Amino acid sequence: MSVGSANGQSFQVKVDHQFYANRKDLFQQQVNQLGSIINRYSLLRIAVALGFVVSVYMAFIHSTYSLILPVWIVLFFWLVKLQSRKESERNILLHLVNLNQWEAEALNFRFSHFPAGEIFISPTHPFTHDLDIFGLGSLFQYINRCATRLGEISLAKGLSHPSFSKVEIQQRQAAIRELSGLVEFRQQCWAIGRQINDSKVSLDSLFGWLREQNLFYGNPLINIIKWVLPTLTCLCIPAMYFDSIFQTVFVLMMILQMTIAGSNNKKISLSQTSLSSYKTILENYASILRWMKEQQFAAAWLKNHHANATAAHEHVKKFSRLVNAVEGRMNFFARVFGNGLFLTDFHNVSNLEKWREQHADELPGWLQSLAEWDALLSFATLHFNQPHYVFAEIDDRLSIQAEELGHPLIPSAHRVTNPFQLGSPAGVMLVTGANMAGKSTFLRAVGVNYILAVNGSPVCARAWRGPLLELRTGMRTSDSLQENQSYFFAELNRLQSIIQELRLGKPMLILLDEILKGTNSTDKQTGSRELIKQLMVQPALVMIATHDIALGDMEQHYPDKVFNACFEGNIQNDQLTFNYKLNQGVATKANATFLMRKMGIIP
Repeated sequence: MSVGSANGQSFQVKVDHQFYANRKDLFQQQVNQLGSIINRYSLLRIAVALGFVVSVYMAFIHSTYSLILPVWIVLFFWLVKLQSRKESERNILLHLVNLNQWEAEALNFRFSHFPAGEIFISPTHPFTHDLDIFGLGSLFQYINRCATRLGEISLAKGLSHPSFSKVEIQQRQAAIRELSGLVEFRQQCWAIGRQINDSKVSLDSLFGWLREQNLFYGNPLINIIKWVLPTLTCLCIPAMYFDSIFQTVFVLMMILQMTIAGSNNKKISLSQTSLSSYKTILENYASILRWMKEQQFAAAWLKNHHANATAAHEHVKKFSRLVNAVEGRMNFFARVFGNGLFLTDFHNVSNLEKWREQHADELPGWLQSLAEWDALLSFATLHFNQPHYVFAEIDDRLSIQAEELGHPLIPSAHRVTNPFQLGSPAGVMLVTGANMAGKSTFLRAVGVNYILAVNGSPVCARAWRGPLLELRTGMRTSDSLQENQSYFFAELNRLQSIIQELRLGKPMLILLDEILKGTNSTDKQTGSRELIKQLMVQPALVMIATHDIALGDMEQHYPDKVFNACFEGNIQNDQLTFNYKLNQGVATKANATFLMRKMGIIP
């Protein structure tokens, strides 16, 4: 496949373990080189410090040496700045080393290093819990390459509540194709984002501050005070050389300014507290936005986000600096002398409020844009790592057709793929088969790939064509002691909600595994038949996995509505094997008795 670098050049690569191993080695070499440079800076700082000490000693002997002292000080802080910059570069490179190591492991389906999205787990969700969308070993953990917490939230929203239109999906597909080739861009964004841990930081306080009223900005009296009093105070300094009375005036002016600042300390502290945890995060967001701003794109979806990044970068960076300036008041000496001489609290808060006046309405949109394209980086990496996956074709017909459909979380060496067709014309598929034959896995494969498809992501298939539907599942319904709800009643509630939504005219994809398990076999069969009759006349595509082979006769009664498919096991030479291939018809073999005898449970 074609892979583009951050500067727009392109070249051909083979995506395998060696590709990521080579990148890891390259970044490790750069880490080592920067380590040597940082060590040299450290030695130079020690030499400069010794030079400063010697100059101080010599200044007592001859005053001329005192002229060299400022040079040593400037040189020392210059080296500190250079070393800090190199250490930041090394931190990013260390993240890139880790990322490429983890990507190589992920090709072997070892992806535990990436965030699993446990916070998004909801056992009552219409489908995410049944399909392993979130949590350890989940789809989210497998594909998640978001640089920011904002991106992870956007990715989780797309996986749990997909709501993209056909046009939006096509635009996202084009964007994912383009981002897939931009390896440097994707990995640099990820590495920058990993420098901070924003996973536990909510933006609610920040957005709350954006809606607050100004304390100082726009107040004419405050505007006069913050400029006139510091000017008068500073004029006292040269005046002291002409008349000593100005020494007293200077002290009194400082006390006055500190008193005025102190009287507003509570209000300023509240504003500071609202923003105190966002300085580093905003600085990080600005760095990621800069990468987006400097990249050129062809896809319309990315061009829109590029325009937002271009507009946002400098303003978000400035916002970070202003927040940092207000945070500076936490230093006692900075607060005393800053307010005593210049009323810095008034100036810093006024500058922040001025920024808010100009950009409060824009910041949420900028961050939303960042979140959206950050989420796309995950799908782009999936496309890059699995180039044989195909992009879905969105069709308006109530029918899904797929070729070589497989579950993306099963390693390719063990994955068995199957053709799949539903809704042409029969919309209800009854899947029978023995225990462990693959029924539940196949239902999950359909559900997971549907979620990928409607997010614009490539799917684990050679072809996929289908409509936009509401996805509902019933596979892991459980009882609840807290809600005093039995398993059977919980399952009925899930089925009731599905039927109610269908009766509202919502087209649906419904995946049910072994329904009505909480009742006797006769009642279960009767209830299952009646449920299928309800489902087959609704605008829905339905898959029901069941052990009840007696339901297979419904295909004869409703040939245009219901059809049978099955997974078979094979017992040969006292060994049970499965080929996990989907066949037409009703399963004819069972394995429960065989396994119980083989394990010594029954004679």
